[in-house]
Amino acid sequence: MKKAVGLLSLLWVVLSAVPGYAQDMQPLYMTTMTHMESNFQDDRDQKIFERHVRLLSYGMSLAEGYGAKLTVESEKSFARANTIWGVNFMQTILDRGHGVGTHCDFGFRDPLMPVEEYAALFQQNKALVDALVGSENNLGCSGAGSVNDYVQAGSLAGFKYLDGIVSMHYLSMPLENRPSAQWTNRYIMSGHHHENAPLELTERIYPFMAADAQDFQADANGAMLISAGDLGSLIRYAESSVGDDCQDRCVLTHEDVDFLVATLREIDGFRDRNRFAKVSIYLEVTLFNSKNEDGMRYFFAQMQQLSDEGIIEWATQMDVYRAFVGTANT
Repeated sequence: MKKAVGLLSLLWVVLSAVPGYAQDMQPLYMTTMTHMESNFQDDRDQKIFERHVRLLSYGMSLAEGYGAKLTVESEKSFARANTIWGVNFMQTILDRGHGVGTHCDFGFRDPLMPVEEYAALFQQNKALVDALVGSENNLGCSGAGSVNDYVQAGSLAGFKYLDGIVSMHYLSMPLENRPSAQWTNRYIMSGHHHENAPLELTERIYPFMAADAQDFQADANGAMLISAGDLGSLIRYAESSVGDDCQDRCVLTHEDVDFLVATLREIDGFRDRNRFAKVSIYLEVTLFNSKNEDGMRYFFAQMQQLSDEGIIEWATQMDVYRAFVGTANT
């Protein structure tokens, strides 16, 4: 299988060099997510905020050495801390060529509510990040899977795209639009809420415009881009690939990166190059630490190799949205 995928990748590199051949071909956008979580204490403890700033600065410096782009999405605590401690680090991230957005770490256990009420939760988080980087640079929300319609509510709040799509996003859908009859609300909420979604990788890599959160199908009158493509956490990648939930035992290794590279080559082998495609890998803020430098450099170096081969193209989450809209308008 790996040999066949490798030959397909080589064939694509050769064909891409043929004048005119690749003009209509869509790249595979490679993105990351780093979430400044809702349980962080940045707005209460300046030392925690300063440590997170150091870690993110270190991570950006590593990424920049390999032509990579990060995307940092903030919940309330870190966003507030930028103002409280007088350091607009979200703007610094943007100024350095990386991506920013909002983390919407709410909704999972919320009851059904009017769409306007759910939209107010989105608006609370969005306003904090808007104040730091401007609403025009904060168009995306990560998370917010719920029994409530996150597409209509997020759009009403001013968001244009939603990333960080996981199985809790099935909660808003009737059972017939979920993977199987097994995927009841009880099943999802009993520990199966954070699996990558849509479940099938062959579907997950293709963003689409949605009018509501009733299914994972494109709508002609869609108002929000469902920008999934999630592959999971880098530090857990090797273990999750063989069904091992390492939890707190996870350590970033070259094996994690090798498994990810194999997945990206597999995607390159089966994807439809006429369709807009995107993947995303999760990088915890704590990964950006000197003890992980070898693993992180190996990750960025391997991604640079894939980029050189024409298999991936680095992008921020916002870049993906803008490219998709541009493609849709051509």
